[in-house]
Amino acid sequence: MRKKTIFLLSVLLILTACAPQTPTPGMSVDEAVAVYLTSQPPVPPQPTYTPYPTYTPAAPALIGLFCEYQFCIGHPADTVLFDVRDAQDPSLYNDGMLAAYRPDYFNLLIWQPANGSDDPQFMFDIVLDANVDAREGTLDVSTVGDLTVFYTAISNGSAISSGGAAAWICGDRAFGWKVYAESNEIAHNFFNEAISKFRCNK
Repeated sequence: MRKKTIFLLSVLLILTACAPQTPTPGMSVDEAVAVYLTSQPPVPPQPTYTPYPTYTPAAPALIGLFCEYQFCIGHPADTVLFDVRDAQDPSLYNDGMLAAYRPDYFNLLIWQPANGSDDPQFMFDIVLDANVDAREGTLDVSTVGDLTVFYTAISNGSAISSGGAAAWICGDRAFGWKVYAESNEIAHNFFNEAISKFRCNK
């Protein structure tokens, strides 16, 4: 019985010591606040926010897109545009030449300063080879975004005898584009793919 009484007294003392303290009459306000605050359970720590990168849907798909020299242009996904110029004199922002090739497709892109001109048709004389290429049909002029684009079907003496050529100005540069394909219709589809993805820093 004595052991049981001692045990109950011990438990009562422990519970009394752990019980929240309440201010008693005669305490100062500071003492009463301190007693109240020490009797409150600790506030659990707030979880910290960890920022994670998010996907931006507006980012362009990189498959079938060439971006360099402060412009972007589309091309077939199974081809690669490469710098045609000599390694000692590579393409730059002001002027350059890119090409892509596969057995049923050849593409050439040339750009140079527009020199204040707003008519890009002089680029046909640069991108078309007078000994090989011949214009066919009428010249098609269209607006793609904020670009005025000139396009013509062409024929040539190569194994891929059909094609198309285009010219346009973007900012301070003029662009000339040419493709050889299995038909003029396929060539025009290649052009639509290229120009629909075209962007340049103006």
